[in-house]
Amino acid sequence: MFGPRKDEPKIAAVRALKVMARAFFESGEDDAVVVNELRCTEPGCPPVETVVALLRAGNEPRQVKIHKPVTEVTEEDLRSAIADGNHEHAPPQHTTTPEVHSGKEKPRRSGDQ
Repeated sequence: MFGPRKDEPKIAAVRALKVMARAFFESGEDDAVVVNELRCTEPGCPPVETVVALLRAGNEPRQVKIHKPVTEVTEEDLRSAIADGNHEHAPPQHTTTPEVHSGKEKPRRSGDQ
């Protein structure tokens, strides 16, 4: 009735990247590691990138971006991205603008004009 999930390779890749990232970022037991594959259709933006972020309580998130689908990211890709300083403090995901819509501030994603 239930067969293998067609997204199983992606799930396995995410799990493996989280394990590697925990070691490379030297994360603690209470830290969270998040892996996301993002697609972009805007000019100048890579079509697919994998973002690996370390969320540590009381600190700014650290993240690396690798311009490959999550299923193609290797241990060496992640190690190189971290070693090359391809990590940054992640910007806030949402900010508020002074624009008022229906009496409430409108949330805006980073990069919105």
